[in-house]
Parts: sequence; C-alpha cells; structure tokens
Amino acid sequence: MANIKSAKKRILVINRRTAENRLVKRALATEIKKFRKELDAKNVESAEKMLPNLVAHINEACSHGVIHKNNASRKVARLYLALNNAKLATVEKQPETVTPVVEEKVEVAAPVVEEKPAKKVAKKATTKTAKTTEVKAEEKPAKTTKTAAKSTAKKTTTKTAKAEEKTTAKKTAKKATK
Repeated sequence: MANIKSAKKRILVINRRTAENRLVKRALATEIKKFRKELDAKNVESAEKMLPNLVAHINEACSHGVIHKNNASRKVARLYLALNNAKLATVEKQPETVTPVVEEKVEVAAPVVEEKPAKKVAKKATTKTAKTTEVKAEEKPAKTTKTAAKSTAKKTTTKTAKAEEKTTAKKTAKKATK
C-alpha cells in the first residue's frame, strides 16, 4: 500500500477508471453479441439498422482510450464483413423470381489512332540516344595516362601470349602427325 497521499489518490483514480472502462467494454461486447445473433437469425434488416449505432459506440470507446484505434478499426471491419456476407447469403438463397436484366449490345467505336511517319520516330530515337551517350561520357572520369598505359600494355601482352600458345600448339600438332 502506498504511503504518500498522491500515490493513494492515483490508486483510487486508477480503480475508478478501470471500473468505468470495464463497463464500456462489457457494453460493447454485449452489443456485438446482439448484432451477431441478429445475423445468425437471418434478420439482416434489423442487423443493418443496429450497425451504425454499434460503430458509433466503438468509435466513442476508441476516442476515450478504452480500446486501441487498431482494435476499433478491426472490430468495425469485421462487423461490416459479417453483414455483407449475410446479405450475400440471403441473396443467393432467394428463388429467382427477379426479372433478369437484359443486356444490350452496344457498339463502341474504335478510337482513332494517328500513325506517325517512321522517319520522325527514328529521328527522335537517334537524338535521344545521342544525348544519353553524351551525358554518360561526361559522367565517367577520364582515365589517367598511367592507368590507361598499364591497361593497354596488359591487353597487348595477353594477346601476344595467347597467339604464341596457338602457334606452338599448331606446330606440335603438325610434328605429331608427321
């Protein structure tokens, strides 16, 4: 038990608010049960009339902090879903005494598409690619002369080494056939 006066008061306030919140939650649960019983009894019209009042109570409980906003949203969504499913079930089970809707065929004119000459399209494409290559060339940093020289030297040495391997392989193959 708390010894300080403010702590004692907080305990009293917490107990009072807990009792109030419990009452609100129980009232909500009772209303939801009544709504679900109406749906189970196939009284879709009466359930549909109850739903706006029930949603208002849920939103009020949410705004007062009794239930979390996601909890309130989930409850409302599930209630609407249950009502819509009940409506669909009653519509599907009703006999087909409703006059069928006659569908009329309506001819829709095809949209007029103007074709562009091929030359203009080709010119646009070439100018686009030329612009993009210019931009790409500007973005890349130029290689320094040392690194450029190294890379070309590596390329030439690898090319000559491969060429020499090919010629020696050919010579050995000729000697083997003789």
